[in-house]
Amino acid sequence: MAPAHLTRIATLSLGLLYVAAGVTEIARAATTSGGEGVFLPATLVAGGALVLAGLFLTSRRPHVGRGLVCVGSLLGILATVGTVVVPALAVAVVFLNLRETASA
Repeated sequence: MAPAHLTRIATLSLGLLYVAAGVTEIARAATTSGGEGVFLPATLVAGGALVLAGLFLTSRRPHVGRGLVCVGSLLGILATVGTVVVPALAVAVVFLNLRETASA
């Protein structure tokens, strides 16, 4: 698998994971009476939106697109810091995108 293809798959996976997890958490918070806020789930949705927007913008404006991917990845880490796998995936996506930027 080519490095550019791996980067696109990892970036797409992270963006979709962030959006799906954020929407699920917001829906759960809206239907329960626990009084939990929606700030952290909203950061997941926003981070996922930035990651996906950056992914689709990368073909036209590589540096801007990869910058959005990196910012979105780091934004999502705020809400997923309690897990191990998702922040590791986010760091890997940032690394892969920065490597693609350096080789472009």
